[in-house]
Amino acid sequence: MKKVLAILLAMVFCMSAFAACGGNSGGTSAPASSEQGSSAESQQSAPPSSTSSDGAPVPLVFWHSMGGRNGEAIDALVESFNASQSDYVVETQYQSNYDDAITKLRSTPKGSGPDIMQLYDIGLRWMIDSGYSLRVQDFVDRDNYDISDIEPNIAAYYTMDGVLYGLPFNSSTPCIVYNKEALEAAGVDPLTDLGDFEAIKAAAQKVVDAGICDIGVAIPNYGWLFEQWVLKQDSDYVDNGNGRADRATKVVFDSTGAGEKIVAAWQDIVKQPYAAHLGDTDATKLVFGQGGVAIIMESCAVYANMQSAADGQFNVGLAPLPNISASDTGGPSVGGGALYIMDNGDDARANGAWEFIKFAATPDEQANWSMRTGYLPISRGATEVDVYKNYVNNENPDFMLIIEALRGSRPDRAGAVMGVFTRARKIVQDEIEVAINNPDLNPADVVNKIASQINDEIEVYNKTNK
Repeated sequence: MKKVLAILLAMVFCMSAFAACGGNSGGTSAPASSEQGSSAESQQSAPPSSTSSDGAPVPLVFWHSMGGRNGEAIDALVESFNASQSDYVVETQYQSNYDDAITKLRSTPKGSGPDIMQLYDIGLRWMIDSGYSLRVQDFVDRDNYDISDIEPNIAAYYTMDGVLYGLPFNSSTPCIVYNKEALEAAGVDPLTDLGDFEAIKAAAQKVVDAGICDIGVAIPNYGWLFEQWVLKQDSDYVDNGNGRADRATKVVFDSTGAGEKIVAAWQDIVKQPYAAHLGDTDATKLVFGQGGVAIIMESCAVYANMQSAADGQFNVGLAPLPNISASDTGGPSVGGGALYIMDNGDDARANGAWEFIKFAATPDEQANWSMRTGYLPISRGATEVDVYKNYVNNENPDFMLIIEALRGSRPDRAGAVMGVFTRARKIVQDEIEVAINNPDLNPADVVNKIASQINDEIEVYNKTNK
């Protein structure tokens, strides 16, 4: 490359300026660079530190949690990056699910882990507090990198006090997943007849009464849905601005009444003869794919897999997540995960990780990623890529409805952040399971039990992560 010599010389002069930033900022600063003006809409530019000391490409390790079809899409992305340049070689290492990945990272000495880490949304607070990663914002600022192409409501989740910590990657939002033929035969219009829980109940009854499916609706026991329905009520999950103005110290969905409304609605719908509780997300998706249930609530990221599971028996549709009540004014938040640049004390590897995640964010790559997986593209420009325009406008118009639903949310309602979200989600699911199987339990008592346990977890976390 023409710029390599100049870049290497510049790095000699800059080396003394490389310093770590400690404290609560959550990681060190980006290595200095002579490159400026990168853009989310452009392909790879000449990296600031391109090769290892022996002139060979810099090896990079990428930990991810994508199996099956999504894992194949990860491999395709990495192959595309490796073929696009000769300065870095990324190796993927599958780490099972998100919980297993973060557990392994916690037990890995800082500096000896991966160079690039895919971590779920609810790991944000821990990633900030642990200091394992470098702040993406520092690289953005250093290179004058244009992030305006990233969907604002997606970037907002990973931004705290104006600092972007991870670059969004596999982004999703909750939605209704439905059997198109079943709803059509029952005379249910998914655009107008699925807006809130009362509407869902009426639609599910029509499906069962028509003898189309044995089960009209099933809601999987998934803590993420509870979190989303708090937001749909335009309410907070935890205090201190949903954990964004300062660390969360307690939940607030108990005092606002948002949690009680969710539990009451959930219990009520399960009582109905046209509904059923099928278990967790995997069990619910299995029955849906077999045509046994017409309407479920899930992540839009299951779209491709559900189409495959239906195997031509029926077509899969998507619609925005219903409100608890018709008067709710909130919107959904983003789920999924982001890519983090890990702090391994090696500037060449850190810069290579930055080059890779920029590549992953380009419109073309995001369009390919979305079509292969069902995740939302984080790049607004992806929806202008010809092949993707055809995908959402002609082949899968329901998917554009979900993109627009997220775009309709407010960035200032990006979702809660706390260091014990993994544990909190498990607590919610355990107590919701009890409430569903005992529909006469007082919803307020259920919520108070959830709140008490999560508050204990938050207190311990804050004392041990000062």
